[in-house]
Amino acid sequence: GAIVVSGSHRLLSGGSQRSRRAIVTQLGPGIALSTCIKSLTSPSTSYSFENRLPVKIEPYPKTPGPQPKDLGLRPDGSLKGCDFVKPNCFSTSANPDDIEGELYKSYLAQPFKYSKARNEAFQDVLNVIKGYEVGHDNIDGGGFKIVKQDEKNGYIYVQFESLKKGYIDDFEVSVNLDGTVGLRTASRLGFLDLRVNAKRFNYIASKLGDLPGWNTVSVSAKTHPQYFQMNRM
Repeated sequence: GAIVVSGSHRLLSGGSQRSRRAIVTQLGPGIALSTCIKSLTSPSTSYSFENRLPVKIEPYPKTPGPQPKDLGLRPDGSLKGCDFVKPNCFSTSANPDDIEGELYKSYLAQPFKYSKARNEAFQDVLNVIKGYEVGHDNIDGGGFKIVKQDEKNGYIYVQFESLKKGYIDDFEVSVNLDGTVGLRTASRLGFLDLRVNAKRFNYIASKLGDLPGWNTVSVSAKTHPQYFQMNRM
């Protein structure tokens, strides 16, 4: 299939691959060190969703991770890509600076296709998400929440939570006018995801694929060998 390139990403000169550098924040003179230490060591507020599995577990500090600030539709209607280094994300769109060297191959998935009215396709996607089985394949036991649904622009944003430690994953859908549907599912924290995003992606693919007028493609060890090898279980 064609490579979808999402916009709003800086291109590096000279064709060099981008490096992954941590952002270092300097403390201002007016900030007490004790305050900073407390903020780093204090347990996070619980983000458990109402539809989480009704089971009692040992209490853990919640670690949802920071919500990315660049989620949403790009100017061309596509979603953002993934960090090609980390095997914890799938997207149907590639970042521009991942084109050279085909770095997108580690995460790029095939868009879904629908053959019906766009509003009907949007409702299909919304219904599948609303009926999502919390805890299927031992994932997303902390439940989920539809944060944004924009039928006019065909966009849906959902947060999924792990059962024990409250990790939050971001899931986005774009129902496009050309009969395609873009998806992105990504972990906020860590390096590996133990195939959580693959299970979530394939769940949605399976449920939509069972409906009339849909053609979906799952991810597998054949389509993404690096991801499945590194996340071997």
